[in-house]
Amino acid sequence: MSQVPTRPFYTEFAWAFDLLIDRPVQKECAVMAGWLTARGILPGATLLDAGCGTGRYALELARCGYIVEGIDRSADLIDVANRASADAKGGVSFDVGDIADLPRGRYDGILCRGVLNDVVDDRERDAVMAAFASALRPNGTLMLDVREWGASATRKAREPLFRKRVSTERGELTFTSVTTLDPENRQLLLFERHELAADGETRVMDYHFVMRCWELDELVASLARHGFGSVCCFGAYDPGIARGATDRIVAVAQLPGAA
Repeated sequence: MSQVPTRPFYTEFAWAFDLLIDRPVQKECAVMAGWLTARGILPGATLLDAGCGTGRYALELARCGYIVEGIDRSADLIDVANRASADAKGGVSFDVGDIADLPRGRYDGILCRGVLNDVVDDRERDAVMAAFASALRPNGTLMLDVREWGASATRKAREPLFRKRVSTERGELTFTSVTTLDPENRQLLLFERHELAADGETRVMDYHFVMRCWELDELVASLARHGFGSVCCFGAYDPGIARGATDRIVAVAQLPGAA
């Protein structure tokens, strides 16, 4: 993939990512483990968390009994993940890596949460899907989520501003995100600001970047083009939430078995 990320969330403020972005990690990983088991990917199998961030999903899947490797292009996020895994029990490891450059036939399952929204170019999207297919063993299962364009545009037109303030050991941290829409290209244009106030001084870091949303037909066609079948789509990592009920598409797909 083209450019090493410089987003403060992935670098200078990687240490605050989990403080600012809450996720029901344990609940979602229990659902993932159920999907994997239903497709024959049992505890003890090897998984890749592609774009693992701070490693919280990889760590929880390891607690579920899987052997998990997490990779991310951000060395700062990997440092956070490695510190979090220092006392972890079970097979989990983290390293800097590119999700478009993976070893062949190494994994029984791959998880890729949100990362594909940051892949804007069509050729790079295709290269990532090809890398996933190549890295999986026969019957390998892919779980991913992306932003769906229509619902994301509706939501962000209604709620363009997100702000959260947290108290940390390093000071009072305020995170602000403002989204505008580029309908022609199905893109979200984002402005982010981190403000850290400590000892009477405030440090401010601003960042602008682009996310390109997906459409269901595009995602399903990409999966099929790279050999994935048995595609199931949901609105969250919860089988009870149907696709279309949220602004996300959560997809589970599987390669065919060995001939």
